[in-house]
Amino acid sequence: MKKIILLIILTFTFNAIAQDGSDIKYVSVSELDNSYVGKMAHLDFYNYSFGGIKLDNKDLTDKVTIELENKKIEFLEHRADNGHNNWFSEQYLESTKFIDGYKIRITMCEIEEITSDFIKVILFLQYKDKNGKLNSEKPNRIEYSFPKKILTEILIRN
Repeated sequence: MKKIILLIILTFTFNAIAQDGSDIKYVSVSELDNSYVGKMAHLDFYNYSFGGIKLDNKDLTDKVTIELENKKIEFLEHRADNGHNNWFSEQYLESTKFIDGYKIRITMCEIEEITSDFIKVILFLQYKDKNGKLNSEKPNRIEYSFPKKILTEILIRN
């Protein structure tokens, strides 16, 4: 009996000291102001994409079209924030198709300017071939503006 009681106490003790982790601050678009200029961020488009949740086997992951190098490219949100461990480095956008032999990944952005209707950012890009090898000759930073009306929230790196 003592072993069972000890086991129960230890189980609750271990659960009580376990910690989750996060280096993300979630900011609604309506709260966005100039104090966020210069901050590293991820933009959450259209619907809340918390952890890439699926409902009734329907993928709720959002897609956004961005024009790069005079091409309209569709990107898919990758969200790994699940309420327990939310790490900025695990969030990104990735092209749905290979473009000129490369998948394009937007690893983060830096907020440059905020207006009443738009947010201007610098996108940080990676180009990976089919083997996952990075192409360092392609531009890795591009300035871009998004209308606020397509954003639900901003994920700021703490």
